[in-house]
Order: sequence, then structure tokens, then C-alpha cells
Amino acid sequence: MIISVSRRTDILAHYPDLFEKWLKNGSVEVSNPFNSGQKRKVSLSKKDVDAFVFWTRNALPSLYLLKKLEQNNYPFYLMITYTGYPQMIEKNSPDFETTLYNFRVLSQLFSKERVILRYDPILLSNITDEQFHLENYKKIAGALHKNTKKVIVSLFDPYKFVLKRLKQIEEFKLLEVTEERVVNLLSAVRQISENFSLEIQSCCEGEIFEKAGIKNGACIDYELLNKIFSLDLIYEKDKNQRKNCLCHKSIDLGTYNTCPSKCLYCYANKTK
Repeated sequence: MIISVSRRTDILAHYPDLFEKWLKNGSVEVSNPFNSGQKRKVSLSKKDVDAFVFWTRNALPSLYLLKKLEQNNYPFYLMITYTGYPQMIEKNSPDFETTLYNFRVLSQLFSKERVILRYDPILLSNITDEQFHLENYKKIAGALHKNTKKVIVSLFDPYKFVLKRLKQIEEFKLLEVTEERVVNLLSAVRQISENFSLEIQSCCEGEIFEKAGIKNGACIDYELLNKIFSLDLIYEKDKNQRKNCLCHKSIDLGTYNTCPSKCLYCYANKTK
């Protein structure tokens, strides 16, 4: 059983006390995200957990818990999101120096292979246009490539409730997303990644990324876990994810609409 912490909220950044409580209890009660009255008890004991996969913007508030997991030989790796967008889009995200410190500390403690960068989502707007992304991503890749081996990218998904939030910003306008525009940008992002020896993969994407030379990959990656920790996991697709998702089946401990980061583009916060 792989435990995802978490697609739905940033537990490491905002809820370390809660995560510590779950670990001490050896289990957690998880609600069905589409039916809050339906709950299940999930064991977090060593014998039941094959690995943890962490999604976060800032792991430092939970660093002491990660060290405990390491001491107790729990396999895990971390995906850290950083896009460097203006504050009007990402209200409560860590700054660049905090992100850089995350990567330095975590890669030294747990290895470069276990700390993955997410440049996600790629949002094309009048404020974050192609030139912004090329300069911004080059800065990020140049600073972080010594502390990671992989970057995961995806495009902004225009969910209706997300578009409503973005439209409330008068000075913000989405750009028309054409195939040519996207392929050109993604090709340049791929080239920057290669210049810094970063493996690049997409998250839940398809043909348009392949045209830019970027392969689709799994975020919950059983092959990576097998490689790093000499496990013997056999692939089982997560049927609860989107069609193009290649993630291995996992149990997510998070709850929607609870993340204080409040990034305007985030699908996990469904409030206006």
C-alpha cells in the first residue's frame, strides 16, 4: 500500500502536528472525497505501508517527522512544487530562498533522487507569458539542478470554479492556448532541463507534450520506488485518477478545501 500525502492539501507544510498524531496512532481515518460520510481506517504501520509519496511546497515544518520515517526505514520520496508566480496568483507560497533551502536540506538528508521538482501547472497569461516562463524556469532549474534529478511539468487545467477565481483579478488575463504556442514553449522548457541534466516528464498529459519531446510519467512512481529501495512493487493503475494518469494505486490522506496556500489555479480548493 502506497500512502499519498497529499494531492488534496499540503500536509507537510501546514499540518505537521496532525501528521505526527496519525503516525503516533499508527492509523488515520480517511473520508471519501465525494462522500464525507463514508470513511475508512488506513493503517500507517510499517508492515502495511510500502512507501510514502509526499506532495508539498515546503517540507521544512515536517522535517523532524521525515527524519523519523527515515530512521524507521519507511521508503519515501518528495515532490516539491515551485513555480515562482506572482503573489496575486500564489498568495501564501514559499519564496525562492525557502524553496532552495528545502532542496538543499532534503537532498543532503535523503539524496537527489528522492527530491523531485514540480514546475506545475504551466499557466499562460498576460502576467506569466512565454518570456516569463523561459526566464523563470531557467532561473529555477539553474539553482535547483544540483539538488534534484527530475522535474515534472503539466499545463493549467481550466476547471470552471478555477476560472471564476482567476477572473476576479482585473489585471489578469489568460492567453489563448494554441498547439503551436504550447509545443514551442514546452520544447524550450525541455531544452533548458536537458542543459541542466534534469530528466523531464509530464503529469497526466498527452500528445501535445510528446510533440515537444516530453514523455508522460507517473507521479506515484512504482518503478522509482523499486529502484531506490529495492522493493518488488507490481504496477496497479490508480483508477480514481484521470485517463492519462500513470500513477500507481495509492491512498491519499488529504481533504479537499483545506489547503491554506490558496493558489488560485489549484483544483484541490473548490471554493470561489
